[in-house]
Amino acid sequence: MFNQLEHEALIRLMTYATGHTADSQRIAHWLQEWERAENPRTAKAHVPGLAAAHALDVAKVAKAVKRDGDRPTTLGRLEYAYNMQNIGRVYPLAH
Repeated sequence: MFNQLEHEALIRLMTYATGHTADSQRIAHWLQEWERAENPRTAKAHVPGLAAAHALDVAKVAKAVKRDGDRPTTLGRLEYAYNMQNIGRVYPLAH
């Protein structure tokens, strides 16, 4: 289970992924790729071109994912599943 700092980083990423920043689409696609991965522990710890603060959040969340092996929707918080649905509507991943 994610600790408080990891939760806060994930919530920030989910918020950015719904729009309002230049990194929104890249973050949204990273989150969706993590959700759809056959093995969540393979989530990338680096997304090219992200702002430094966003890149730090991705790295923090990816480290937690590698440790726990969970997906956003299996972390046990309804807000994560709800946010992932919104992210998928805003920036659908072509698969």
